[in-house]
Amino acid sequence: MEKISDILIIGGGAAGLACAVSASNIFKNLSITIAERMPKVGKKILVTGNGRCNLSNVNMSEKFYHGTVDVGSLISEFSDIRPFMGELGLFTYTDGAGRIYPLSNTAASVNDALRFAVRERGVEVITDCDCTQIRKNGGCFSVSTSCGEIKAKAVVLACGGASARVHGSNGSGFTLAESMGLELNRPYPALCPLTAEGTKGLEGLRAGCKAELVQNGKTTAAERGEVQFTKSGLSGICIFNLSACFNKENSLIKLDLAPEYSISELKDMLFSAAEARRGCEVQDCFTGIFSRQLALYLLKRSGISLSKNCSELSENEIKSFAETAKGLSFKITGRSDFASAQVTAGGVKGSETDFDFMTKKVKGLFLCGEILDVWGDCGGYNLHFAFASGIKAGKSAACFVNGSS
Repeated sequence: MEKISDILIIGGGAAGLACAVSASNIFKNLSITIAERMPKVGKKILVTGNGRCNLSNVNMSEKFYHGTVDVGSLISEFSDIRPFMGELGLFTYTDGAGRIYPLSNTAASVNDALRFAVRERGVEVITDCDCTQIRKNGGCFSVSTSCGEIKAKAVVLACGGASARVHGSNGSGFTLAESMGLELNRPYPALCPLTAEGTKGLEGLRAGCKAELVQNGKTTAAERGEVQFTKSGLSGICIFNLSACFNKENSLIKLDLAPEYSISELKDMLFSAAEARRGCEVQDCFTGIFSRQLALYLLKRSGISLSKNCSELSENEIKSFAETAKGLSFKITGRSDFASAQVTAGGVKGSETDFDFMTKKVKGLFLCGEILDVWGDCGGYNLHFAFASGIKAGKSAACFVNGSS
């Protein structure tokens, strides 16, 4: 099979679908093709936000983004993604933290809005189509795929990163980008759990806290939220955000498990609890403040014998318990792998593209989404960038093709 298209979009995820809608909105007579290697488009969208799809955030700013791509101009132009979604028949609501969700509370609604939009605009979607090579001859691209050769005036790489192999993104876009002479910063997992020593006994527990990343003795980042303890380490949104700042040199995560209280206030609470439960075993002493599982762990980490009664606790032991709860530290040994990561850090350097997301080295080749060296904090920022960069790249590709026709 050989196909000819004005624009070929490689990748049918959030960025690729938004790109196709945007391009078709600019010039309705363009032929646009999406080549997606998975059986269906938008598979990663379906699992975002625990299936609810946190698609953006009202608190939009470049300070929530990391990497070498300058997102300032893009965020200024597309600070609010809701009008674009509204034009596709998707309605949203905002929670107390500023996160934007579909009104239906289902990620499938977001995927459907995009799928239906590309179908109604006449975009051809080819699934189970793996793109393996891109060549440019004069003003035309030739792309080799598992479904045959596709020729196009413009190509958009929207094939994601390497953070969700089971959902369609396997890192093959980086290989295609490098084959076109583009420079990459080494991709690595971001927004992922951290592996740590010392979490045995806490598996499955969740705790609200303040979490600090301490590297070489200095606090380099801090987050507040819920931490989840696993067999291999630490997880949860605040840990995901800290993982982007982690390096492997002398790193600790320090948790304050009672961030609302000073250490003096916590000690007073502990003394009151010990007095109220004088006749109880020490393992039952502080379950009115911490969960039983966490209280037992803190007692052990504080070096307090479990054979005591609450009445036998010394002032120093209660002080030690309070200090442990306010500064519980874990040595970090690494990041989890790509299979556990929400996004990929690294990718094609920001210096490789212009403001329109066209590559400087290859005219007519555009990039959008996770293939670029940019990633955002948890809270809808990564999907927002995928949509916004897809919209921008689609508009730019359409104008490029129309100008070259």
